[in-house]
Amino acid sequence: MNIKWIISTALLAFSTISHAEPLQPTAEFSTRWIADAYLPRHHTLLSASERFADSSKTFCAAPNEKALSHTRAAWKKTAIAWHAMDAAPAGPILLERTGRKIDFWPTRPDDIEAMIPKGLDERNVAARGLPAAEYLLWGNNDPKAQLAKLKNPERCQYLVAISERIVSDIALLNTGWQNYHAQLGAENPFFRENLLPETFNLMLGALDSQTKRLPKEAKAEAFAEWRSGIGKDSSIAVLNAIEQTLFSPKSGITPLLTQAGKPEIALQVKKAFANAKAAQAAIPAAFNSPAAASARSKYLASIQALKHSIEAGAAEALDLTLGLSESDGD
Repeated sequence: MNIKWIISTALLAFSTISHAEPLQPTAEFSTRWIADAYLPRHHTLLSASERFADSSKTFCAAPNEKALSHTRAAWKKTAIAWHAMDAAPAGPILLERTGRKIDFWPTRPDDIEAMIPKGLDERNVAARGLPAAEYLLWGNNDPKAQLAKLKNPERCQYLVAISERIVSDIALLNTGWQNYHAQLGAENPFFRENLLPETFNLMLGALDSQTKRLPKEAKAEAFAEWRSGIGKDSSIAVLNAIEQTLFSPKSGITPLLTQAGKPEIALQVKKAFANAKAAQAAIPAAFNSPAAASARSKYLASIQALKHSIEAGAAEALDLTLGLSESDGD
């Protein structure tokens, strides 16, 4: 076992204190939970990031409008796949602090511009990752000007370096997921005991982040990913990922709630998800416009209702003790 996993064990031992006896998932349930809900999202993210890196290299070899369009599309797929992964993170994502490495936000254009002549520095998380690549591809509200800028070899190679580093950061998780899967199936129950409390805490944190990424104000720059315009797609990716993790047909919490004598809670949480998705769908495509303010407010209210149904409904029914969770940072 490497040192990061030992540190994780020690941290969890001090941070997870139960006031009730929670329902402990079996080894079979826990390993299936990871295999069904997490590994497919990881592989989707890795594949998307590889396509983005390939597109970036192809574009920079011969910069043109069509290649730029393909690279932007590949970036969008990678970003959305990341948000689906980050909506319900676990295990190696936290230990490697992947979110801080590839999704440092708010974007810092001045830091990025300062680093372009020097080349990528992996220690400078503010000048790498998906937000930095988004800035290079779309600029500051001037997407049509970026092709000419990216014809500068130094600038374009910085984009390639960012995309390749994203791939390596995600690929670094391959062994971590294998280790975590094995630990959940091991004789020692420690990781199984902490699986659900940690997962619920992180999901609730992801829902909280929606209020930061889709604020009530209408100023475009206040929103995450305002340059590429995928904020609405990112928010639905978060909802879908959390719902699919909690209610996967093969590994969701429905049988645990039934075992706890509270099968009706599953229906209540599913209804809260449906309400949140309906509110999200009602936000206009130009979600950062003043006209969308009311719809955004309703969506954020539905997120709070969803959080309540998960925390006061499902978590309480399963006797899970929830509290502040360690974020992998932004």
